[in-house]
Amino acid sequence: MKPVLTAALLAALALPAVAAAASPIHLVGQNATYTLALSKVRGHSVTGATGRLEFDVRNTCDAYTVTQKMTLLIRNQDGTLSRTTSDYDTWEAKNGHRFTFLLRQGDGKKMEVQDQGTAVMGPKGGEVTYLVPKGRTEKLPPGTLFPMAHTRAILEAAEAGKPYIDPPLFDGTSTHGAEHTFVAILERQAAHHDRFAHLSKLPSTLVDIGFWPRTEKDDEPDFRTQMRYFTNGVSRDVRLDFGNFVMDGKLTALTILKDTCPSGKAVPSAPTPKG
Repeated sequence: MKPVLTAALLAALALPAVAAAASPIHLVGQNATYTLALSKVRGHSVTGATGRLEFDVRNTCDAYTVTQKMTLLIRNQDGTLSRTTSDYDTWEAKNGHRFTFLLRQGDGKKMEVQDQGTAVMGPKGGEVTYLVPKGRTEKLPPGTLFPMAHTRAILEAAEAGKPYIDPPLFDGTSTHGAEHTFVAILERQAAHHDRFAHLSKLPSTLVDIGFWPRTEKDDEPDFRTQMRYFTNGVSRDVRLDFGNFVMDGKLTALTILKDTCPSGKAVPSAPTPKG
């Protein structure tokens, strides 16, 4: 998960493209709400924080559309409060070839577009064309995944027993093109009773994800997150590490949406890269 506030949360929680018929992964549309609470502080710049994260995910025959909204209310060292809201909307083709994105940020009343554009991918790589910032383009390396396919790759790697994957990712939350990700697959858990009935019969996987700029430097990640993924694409037990403070996200509301595509009409999803 990558918080937009640091150009990092949105991809990891976003649902991936529908899995191929042979895969045990079956992803669903959803409305999910997370309550965010401060769990750790590093330094003294932040003395309190609370927030809310909302998702609306719809699947059509050829694509997924995702609307995500995150609001954080932070109490600073001097006692002042700051409110930041991020709105993020994407459209991702299930074949992995095209992705559109719009990111707005502000205080909830006045919002400004930070990033907007379209990315395309082919077997030899791809390119992002930005409307905001106007006229900017960035090349994408071969194997770059868009957010939904990135999450799908995580879940399929867990099913295959892999300890980690490290694909490049482009999610539209940065003007610098693709990022490097390292996903540690920590544990698998068998199905057990859950307060949300849709999750009670599904196994889940705990993962830890770091996000880096694509440079040669081996620095600390720009952002790090941890969450538990169920095989239908729902996440819970979310942890967001912003550097100087950490927030935990509790899944407080969940509605599973019916598929809008008639059976047999869906476009096949892009194959997961090997490795």
